[in-house]
Formats: sequence, C-alpha cells, structure tokens
Amino acid sequence: MRRSFWLWPNLLSLDAPLVAVLWQILFARCFGIPAGIAAAALLVAAVWLIYSADRMLDVWRGAGKLPRHQFYRRHWRVVLPVWGGVFAAAACFSWLALPPLLFERGLLLLCMVGAYLMAVHAAPKQVLSGWRKEALVAILFALGASAVAWSDLLNFPELLAVFLFSCLCWINCTAIEQWENGGGRFPVGIAAACVGLAAVLLLRRHLPVLCGAELASALAFMLLDSRRLRISPDVLRVLADAALLSPIFVLPIAGMRI
Repeated sequence: MRRSFWLWPNLLSLDAPLVAVLWQILFARCFGIPAGIAAAALLVAAVWLIYSADRMLDVWRGAGKLPRHQFYRRHWRVVLPVWGGVFAAAACFSWLALPPLLFERGLLLLCMVGAYLMAVHAAPKQVLSGWRKEALVAILFALGASAVAWSDLLNFPELLAVFLFSCLCWINCTAIEQWENGGGRFPVGIAAACVGLAAVLLLRRHLPVLCGAELASALAFMLLDSRRLRISPDVLRVLADAALLSPIFVLPIAGMRI
C-alpha cells in the first residue's frame, strides 16, 4: 500500500526527534547556554531510539493497528539492526563527546525511559494507561529537550517555560490518542488556550521568544481541534506534531548560535 509522502516522517519515527531538537536549541538560545552539536545529535538519536523501540514492542505484542504500527510490523527485521547500530554509535559518542554532567543527566533519563517502557509493555495494562501514560511521555519528552539547561533553570520564568512545553507535549499526546481512536472527552482546545494564556501573561516580559513559540503551538492545537471533524486521522496525526514545530519561526531571532 502506497503512503503519502507527508506521512513518512511519522512512519519512520523522525517527527518526534525533529520536535525535540528544535526545542532543545530554542531553550539553549533563550537561556544563554551553548548546547553544542553533540548534544543535539545525541538527542535526535535518543528520541528516535525510544520511539522506534516503543513501536516495535507494540507490534511484537500484537498491539496497534495504525499506519505507524503497520509499518513496523512489516519492516521490523530491517529496522532492528539499524536500531542496534544507532544505539551502539550513540552510546560511544555520548561517552566520548558529552561533558560529564550532561552524560549523567542522560543516564538518569535513560533509566526513567527504561522504567516507562517496562511499565507500558511488561506491567499489567492498568498500571500505566490513559492520561497517566500521556502525562509521563510529556514529562520525559520535556525533560529530554531541556536537559542541557537543567543547571540553569534557576528562576520562575525559565522553569515555567519548560513546564508549559511539557503541557504542550501532553496536549499533543492526548489529542492524538483522542483523534485517532475517536473517543475521549479531553478538552484539547481549552487546555491549549490555557497554556497560551499562561505563556502570554507570565513569559512575555522575561522570555518573549519562548512565549511566542509556546503561544503559536497552543494556537495551532486550538485550530486543529476546531477542525478535527473535517480532517482525516492520518492528517491530524501529522499536523499535531507539526504544531510543535513553532521554534522554526522564532529561532532566527533567538539570542545565540548553537
């Protein structure tokens, strides 16, 4: 079955790494931190490894009927050796290239992600399901994207910016789950409006660029939710991730180079 070209980043698990690295660069620039090429490359590799592993585990236990699961069900024998090579390269590169403090943060996140995958795929289903799963994914994603800045998150606006980004990630995960399965009552538009309003009221003065990015993503979710009945689930899935690509528009005016 032929797939539309715009669906391939999702099928190949490339959309989430792109979102993560864009926000990492934006956080680094807005907080005045030299993130470095090594941290960006390793974040892309780590997010791809996590998402592709999660989908392979889904299909191995017979779960998932969406296009991304169908892709991994058909091609996991090709993806698995690629996954192993990327994992080995990322492990060696992180050991050699990352500063000790950032390497330790990465290990901590690795343990947290490992616990998450065990809870989702090995523990009874009721242990981690529904809103708990989406919330945990959002927290881990936001922590990974902001790991370069953990030591520098010393004031309320910076902590709030990371928190609001995690809220946007939670909205993304919950909206996708709801739109794809056709159920649930999570008020995507209201939640997005609250995040956008909080960004304007609390970040505009101290972190205007981050405020703009988070507001743009919130508005995108509000628009998608208002048009969800007119858009196919596949397109909604892609656009839900595209809504988090707002750093593309504000990075040119952010403060420093990576």
